[in-house]
Amino acid sequence: MPEEDKTKLEQVTEKFLPYLQELQKKLLIVAISMLISGTLGFIYYHEILDFILSLFNFKGITMVLTSPYQFFNLAINTGLATGLTSAIPLIIYFLLNFLKPALKKEEYKQILNLVPFAIILFLAGFAFGVYIMQFVISIFAQTAQSFNIGNIWDISHFFSQTIIMGVCLGIIFELPILVTILIKLKILKKSTIAANRKYIYAVLIIIVAFLPPNDIFSLSILTITPLFLFEVALLLNQ
Repeated sequence: MPEEDKTKLEQVTEKFLPYLQELQKKLLIVAISMLISGTLGFIYYHEILDFILSLFNFKGITMVLTSPYQFFNLAINTGLATGLTSAIPLIIYFLLNFLKPALKKEEYKQILNLVPFAIILFLAGFAFGVYIMQFVISIFAQTAQSFNIGNIWDISHFFSQTIIMGVCLGIIFELPILVTILIKLKILKKSTIAANRKYIYAVLIIIVAFLPPNDIFSLSILTITPLFLFEVALLLNQ
């Protein structure tokens, strides 16, 4: 490599190395936090799973384990879910600190004020996901009973579907926050977002199509919800 190219590479490395080292430090802290909380989730998976199952009415449904190894799988899945959930506040904190130097004082204050709403919306989305799962359970249980058919569910599959549904809907419920940030920071104009409404609708519908469960009733509700949140976000950002 020519000496001139080496010098340029060294200059670029020196410029970005402090940022990369800081990023490495933050990622290490997040990883340690996830490891600690994930380990606790793994150890106390029985109590966590009991709490989640207590949120549902399983009348007419029999929950079963289809393998002796599912206890271990449930513990691992619970640990992963606990670790990821506990890391979210830390990630938000680091992200805000990262953005702070690039924002004006008023812009940073606006984003900071949105954090409590973002947390509330995520929890509301997760709770809505649990409600959708209960809705599906009721539909399947009633249908099975009307035909005198047993309704047996794999607990591992149910648990993973519930977590995926809750987390995905929690993220989808952040849509008003995302739209507000884009408009408040003048990254995109409200008129530009509104003009491209049909493309945003298409993306949201595609995302919803991949969410469990995939029956027509829940899909209808899940499709309407993000579209409604998007329109509410536009109305609130006059």
